[in-house]
Amino acid sequence: MRQSPFYLTKSRFKSALECPTKLYYTGKDVYANTMEEDEFLMALAEGGFQVGELAKYYHPGGYDITSSEYKEPLEETNKLLQQENVILYEPAIQFENFFIRVDVLVKTGNRIDLIEVKAKSFKSREEFFSKKGFIDSHWRPYLYDVAFQKWVTEQAFPEWEITPYLMLADQNKRTSVDGLNQLFMVEKNAKGRKSVKVNEDITKELLGDEILVKVNVSNLIQMIWDGKDIDPAKKSIEDQRDFADRARLYAKYYKDDERYPITLGLKCKHCEFNNGSKPELKSGFEECWESVYPNFNPNEPHLFDIWNFRKSAKLIDKGLIYQKDIYEGESVNELNPRQLLQVEKTVNRSNTEDIKTELFAEMESWDFPLHFIDFETSMVAIPFYKGRHPYEQIAFQFSCHTLYEDGKIEHVEWIKTEQGKFPNYCFVKALKSVLDKDEGTIFRYAAHENTVLRQIQEQMIDDNEERFEEWIEWIESITEWKDEDTKGEFKGERNMVDMLKLIRDYYYHPAMGGSNSIKAVLPAIFSTSEFIKNRYQKPVGHGINLKDMILWEMNNAEGIPYDPYKLLPNKYDELDLSQEEILFEGGNIQDGAGALIAFGKMQFTAMGATKEQH
Repeated sequence: MRQSPFYLTKSRFKSALECPTKLYYTGKDVYANTMEEDEFLMALAEGGFQVGELAKYYHPGGYDITSSEYKEPLEETNKLLQQENVILYEPAIQFENFFIRVDVLVKTGNRIDLIEVKAKSFKSREEFFSKKGFIDSHWRPYLYDVAFQKWVTEQAFPEWEITPYLMLADQNKRTSVDGLNQLFMVEKNAKGRKSVKVNEDITKELLGDEILVKVNVSNLIQMIWDGKDIDPAKKSIEDQRDFADRARLYAKYYKDDERYPITLGLKCKHCEFNNGSKPELKSGFEECWESVYPNFNPNEPHLFDIWNFRKSAKLIDKGLIYQKDIYEGESVNELNPRQLLQVEKTVNRSNTEDIKTELFAEMESWDFPLHFIDFETSMVAIPFYKGRHPYEQIAFQFSCHTLYEDGKIEHVEWIKTEQGKFPNYCFVKALKSVLDKDEGTIFRYAAHENTVLRQIQEQMIDDNEERFEEWIEWIESITEWKDEDTKGEFKGERNMVDMLKLIRDYYYHPAMGGSNSIKAVLPAIFSTSEFIKNRYQKPVGHGINLKDMILWEMNNAEGIPYDPYKLLPNKYDELDLSQEEILFEGGNIQDGAGALIAFGKMQFTAMGATKEQH
């Protein structure tokens, strides 16, 4: 059960902006919520908690309101606000059924700087606006957050003159010190509350030059309050409401524990109150759909599951919600060939794979040995290294599986764990030494590896083009790119083959559903290929963590093989990392977010000597 008092907080207001009905499910343990743990892990991965702590040190001499819940932090805040001039970190402010915690509040008499700190990159104010002069949709959630805080604060303290700010990671800045990120270690207690542990006494020398920028957003907040932030032609019914009326309406529904009138649409697709992974809990998603369609069947393939389908909203408005509704009517013409193939196989319950003959012609162009590469990278708001920008790419691990024409497989892995040393250039040199042993075709899955190499190439050019000329040219030879000026597309003579494109163009299995992710494709292939079955129901003969493992194992209860990803060793053991778990193939490349969290954690802890594998 949810706990009283029933305040509309920043996070609840944000959720209501996405869909007001979510407020009914919020805070109730009986409903599945996929967002709760994901938000913590992603904030940890991106450095969100550390940015908040760094912002406090950019406003020194303040009081940190560390108490939780409502009553105690309010009392502590109100007592400190009696001072003429004061700086507060996470002060609590309450008005009627509204409650907020401000990241940083600077009080100088009745003049207030209200500062919301976000681990988001920023280059210029132009980013805030769309081409038509409205607020860019990517910035809208952040600015609505500040607009809500300013409104609540003005209601609570009408005598104050409040200037709202967003404090952001300035991509125009470079760190002037090593180890800035490592000064702040994130911890999470048994109750799930996060805190940041500062590793040593912080001085200006340790912080170096400031890398966060404080942006006055007064004009943007006023646009939101005046209803001028969104193109009138694109406003929903909720967007047309007055800001204050909207906030009060949501607060009332939340306080009264009433379900807001349900409207279905594209917003439902990524609803966090879906119990797909926790069937023992209630599904808010299903309850909403059942309220409009009493005979709603959650097991019937939904149109949301169609790959890359952009017309869901239009069809939902027509009352078409299942794939069979589309397949059996005129709307089938809305599907492209790949989507039609998926829907056709799904509706007809086909379990056979589809392989286009063009794939075999493509394969004829490949040269053995075949190299399959995979990168693990990190982009955080507060850089680990001197001279780097916020959110600059860090490549710390690669894996290369090489398949020879006789079927032999070799595995090579490289990982840089040493604290305080920028790994990217060593990364490229090591990768080149592996791939330059022959002229075999190189494979990647999706754009990530290509993007990372192009980013490192830019870093090399920026740092010392002449010194890195050999590696700059090599990156050019194995990547593809688009010229920003001419918009022309170019490919290196040994350009990597994108297996995701191969899947999209030439292969489909119904078990993939609407996903082309490797995590959907691999289990699908495992379920149908006799070759894979014969090879992997015996111990694997290559790799490090994978060596001697059996990856094809029948799940007799479901009549299909187990997902091979779920047979891999645990992923970083809930991030309580032992040295061996981090350093070898593990951390099990099944989870990219886990990998970059792990790298961040390696930079915080004493891991001993660097280990690099070739």
